[in-house]
Amino acid sequence: MADYHGTPNTKPGRRADRRRIVLSIALVLGAAGALIGGAFATFTASVTAGPQAITSGTIKLAVGPVNDVATGATNIAAGDTIAREADLNATGATLASKEITLKFSASPTSLLDTDPTNGLQVSVQACSEAWKRTVVGSPPPPFEYTCTPGATAVKINGAATASVGTLEGAAGTLTPLNSLTSGGKDFLVFTITLPAGAPGDVGKVAACSGTSGGTAATEDLQGCSSTLTYTFQATQRNATAQ
Repeated sequence: MADYHGTPNTKPGRRADRRRIVLSIALVLGAAGALIGGAFATFTASVTAGPQAITSGTIKLAVGPVNDVATGATNIAAGDTIAREADLNATGATLASKEITLKFSASPTSLLDTDPTNGLQVSVQACSEAWKRTVVGSPPPPFEYTCTPGATAVKINGAATASVGTLEGAAGTLTPLNSLTSGGKDFLVFTITLPAGAPGDVGKVAACSGTSGGTAATEDLQGCSSTLTYTFQATQRNATAQ
């Protein structure tokens, strides 16, 4: 019988089993590495504070209870004055105001309101209590106002008077006023004046025509008609830390 010399026979099934075991161990180690190097469970805690209620304030400005500015005036002449009371109040406000301004608009409009030099001028006075009003003539009934404690001037942009024409272009700040404080009231009399030097000569210039700021040779304020609207605006106080 012939002898067989060679490598002992190893069964193929055992090698495959070893490879599977080695591969399985590698997969398990890889998965463990992924867990170690990936997401961890975390300890957490939460708590709430408050509640914190926050409310916004209100700016509110009203005219009244006395409001005479809707009473017109007719056939005025150079040098005439037209006084009317308009009470101003901030009784519905919860915020103080930084400023309160006055602006005019006119419709219809004419040289009476558009001419800043020869046209209507306005001044304001305040009383610490309601003005005493007296009707002194008719028609229409002009008013005379009396302040028993004594009236004080309210300045418009820091001046005692301002032209209606200027206040049509830009509002003027009124100072001092009680209405800047929430709950404050002002008893105000507005006096509209047609300057004594307002030109008017129909022999030279047609009625209510000519160059604004002119003379009797270039401008005539006779026969003009303007209807004025007063607009008051309150602006909130400066911002603060709360």
